[in-house]
Amino acid sequence: MGQHKTKQQLAAEVMASVIRLNKERLRENGPHLRPYDLTTQQVWLLSRLTQDEGVPIGTLAETLQCHSSNVTGMVDRLEARGLVVRLPDATDRRVKLVALTPEGRALRGKLLDIARRPPEALVERLDADQLQALSDLLAKACAGLD
Repeated sequence: MGQHKTKQQLAAEVMASVIRLNKERLRENGPHLRPYDLTTQQVWLLSRLTQDEGVPIGTLAETLQCHSSNVTGMVDRLEARGLVVRLPDATDRRVKLVALTPEGRALRGKLLDIARRPPEALVERLDADQLQALSDLLAKACAGLD
């Protein structure tokens, strides 16, 4: 009789599969993102800028899980390309907000369309019912997470 896996072991296997699919997505989508000459972190930063009024650099650093000085450098490069602007915070003059320019907003949409394309393996190996079940399960696991 085979050994039964613990919930922890099963969850680790799920995570390993999710990571493998994500790596494949990055591999497949990378050539389509390359012409835009942006790093993965810069694309991720642009994806977090959804509010018209801007997002504080500190909040972006938390979201990207890096030091605010790293975000400042990314913002410098994106600002030089005309994709973002820094705005003063109306309630705290020490805080700088980062917001998309119209050019940045248009590019953000194109980049997200490319970056969110699922890997071919996921589309080819699972039928619609299996994808729906997987989507439902992952949505349940992600409920309430940022």
